[in-house]
Amino acid sequence: MTWKSDTTHHQQLYSVKKKGKVNTMPITTDPKARIEIILDSDKDKDKPPTFIYRALNGREWRKVAKVFDALQSGEVSGMSAQLDAIYETVSIGLLDWVNMIDPETGTEIPFKKEDIDLILNPIEASTDLMGKILGAVMPTHEDKKKSELQAVSETS
Repeated sequence: MTWKSDTTHHQQLYSVKKKGKVNTMPITTDPKARIEIILDSDKDKDKPPTFIYRALNGREWRKVAKVFDALQSGEVSGMSAQLDAIYETVSIGLLDWVNMIDPETGTEIPFKKEDIDLILNPIEASTDLMGKILGAVMPTHEDKKKSELQAVSETS
């Protein structure tokens, strides 16, 4: 299963069909579930640079929320500490990237999670990528309604 970050349909739970029956499972338990994120500045490119994430679990969400809250409240002071927090946060759940081209050599940059700060500037990381990560895995209002309707129809 692969999600594109610019789609409007996101679900925390999804159905898997096995031997004629449908099982609903948390997205965080599926090793094949992937979220592909393309930055706004790259979306019109033929081969857009793409970040590939897995779904975050609850503990990781708490970590992301703590960093986000600390950045918003000014609790994290100093530019160096803020940058460390931003890059650490956008690294959570990062599995790979594709089409990241080194401007000096013209070759693809091999994936190394710790090199995220060589790929993104702080503005891209803190506004565009972090926002897309949050938006890609949060259920929409329509998803919540469908989930409630499905639960009611299954009990009927």
